[in-house]
Amino acid sequence: MNAPPTFDAILFDLDGTLADSARDIALAIERALSIVRVSPPSGLLALVDGSPLDEIFAAIAPGADAAQYAEFAEAYREEYERHGHQGTTLFPGVRDTLEALAALRPRIPLAVATTKRSAVARQVLEVLEAAHYFDRIEGSGGTTLPPKPAPDLLIEVCRSLEVAPARALMVGDTLRDVHAGRRAGMRTAAVTFGMGNSDSLVAARPDYVLEEFDELLVILGVDG
Repeated sequence: MNAPPTFDAILFDLDGTLADSARDIALAIERALSIVRVSPPSGLLALVDGSPLDEIFAAIAPGADAAQYAEFAEAYREEYERHGHQGTTLFPGVRDTLEALAALRPRIPLAVATTKRSAVARQVLEVLEAAHYFDRIEGSGGTTLPPKPAPDLLIEVCRSLEVAPARALMVGDTLRDVHAGRRAGMRTAAVTFGMGNSDSLVAARPDYVLEEFDELLVILGVDG
């Protein structure tokens, strides 16, 4: 029997991987669209698929200019924070899995790599009482780093942890996460319960496929 893989760090996407947050995001988008006088499309929730905010807005309002997007983005951030993440929860198995990983000795550093702004990601995790599990909580939003599927954020997080990307695992729920991890030289695990299409994720051939979050412990050979 093969020994379980070992990693020097595990990176996680946030929305759709750790947190079931799509409805809160969609609600903030809908309210922001109203503020900038753009009619929300039917099936708005389906557009919340892990894409950066500018791409979502471009899909909704393809003729909008930069000024309209800036107004929308500001309104979105205000509405998202004002709502207080009341509808966001951790997915089943996430807290117990993070507890088990945090208890490992030697401990594996854990990090979040998201398209959100870092401060907003930390706020969400603090509301969920989960921020303390992570050594780093980093986002590409509001920075010069390109969003996933570019590998830049993941490489930067690994650098900050002093871990070689080849010794790290990226866990996410979209093709963006799988491609970003692969481009960074990391191994990848795709969860099938998030925002991404599960068939597309499997077809992308990540190193591991997780139908439930706590299957990560099985992969690592950890007793949950």
